[in-house]
Amino acid sequence: MNQNRLRVAVFFGGRSVEHGVSIVTAAQAMAAMDRSRYEVLPVYATEKGEYFAVPEFSVRDHPGLPLNPASFDAFARGKGRRLLVSAEKGRLLSEVRRTPGIGERLSPVEVDVAFSIIHGSHGEDGSLQGVFELADVPYVGPNLVPAAVAMDKIVAKSVFAGLGLPVVEGFWFDRAAWQGDKASVEARRQALGWPVFVKPASLGSSIGVSRAEDDAAFAFAVDTVLVYDQRCIVERSVEGAMDINCSVMRGADGVRVSACERPIKDDEVLDYAAKYLRGSKQEGMAAARRVIPADIPDETASRIRDMAGRVYSELSFRGIARIDFLVAPDGREVYINEINSIPGSLALYFWELEGVAASDVIDRAIEDALAAHREKQRTVYSISQAR
Repeated sequence: MNQNRLRVAVFFGGRSVEHGVSIVTAAQAMAAMDRSRYEVLPVYATEKGEYFAVPEFSVRDHPGLPLNPASFDAFARGKGRRLLVSAEKGRLLSEVRRTPGIGERLSPVEVDVAFSIIHGSHGEDGSLQGVFELADVPYVGPNLVPAAVAMDKIVAKSVFAGLGLPVVEGFWFDRAAWQGDKASVEARRQALGWPVFVKPASLGSSIGVSRAEDDAAFAFAVDTVLVYDQRCIVERSVEGAMDINCSVMRGADGVRVSACERPIKDDEVLDYAAKYLRGSKQEGMAAARRVIPADIPDETASRIRDMAGRVYSELSFRGIARIDFLVAPDGREVYINEINSIPGSLALYFWELEGVAASDVIDRAIEDALAAHREKQRTVYSISQAR
């Protein structure tokens, strides 16, 4: 390894319904990394939870992505090297080597920085961040607490409301409530009126999100959500609302918020297809149609950017985030919807339009990770050390 460069382990794929999207985002991130500063180690997690060190790649090498991750599994098993991921301090990755007559042996793999680009479950939800913390490796993005809060829409809405930020009225319930006390759930839904939006509590990429206007559609939507998640959120529909998003990162001068975008949607829901499958499947979120800067009043855009910066700061976020809002048709009534700690395409397209190169965004995220790790080293974790 070139000692003048940092070895960055880029984790992608994973046990998540957003597995394929993660592959696309990882390819974009790795393409943006300055090779004079970083040695990139792509770490692919299969849908079964196995890990492989794979050669660098372009998604153009794998037709059918992101709808057919099985083709990438074959690539990983054929070209990659099996890895063991460990929470042991100083030993995050080990290569599994099989020697005839001896069996498996583990060979440590040096990692300077971990960069998780696993969207959704088992990657964006704090679980992998916990492994990085225990292994004591610097890592890009928020630590496990803000990551978990951001991923859990129920908890996130409570935090937003606690900060005095406007959220859409709604309620949540779990599988047991739906199976054992459906009448109570339906009574709470009636209090919201029609139509409503039905969402999984802990998924991204709009998977499982739907709009319901009657009892049959509502029941079908809930049944669908509870296949993918243990808990379901129901929110009243803000009719005619616009989706407005912005990106936030920590720059050299503190928290920086991008201009707002208005994604263009063909239906009531900005769904998975509109986000990731329009145009080239190799471009991920960057290919989605959008108006940027968003065509909303300057005062509204300023309020949204202020709220985004405040949430990022209050939750002690790091790395690159995207924060999503709903704006009523009059362009003035605003609701905060969710925060994405590993946004599709890493929200790089926001910053490119601001004149910030993708490589510079990646640099800032990695510098943020290293700074956070240095600060962590100042904390005493043993009574004997404190004496």
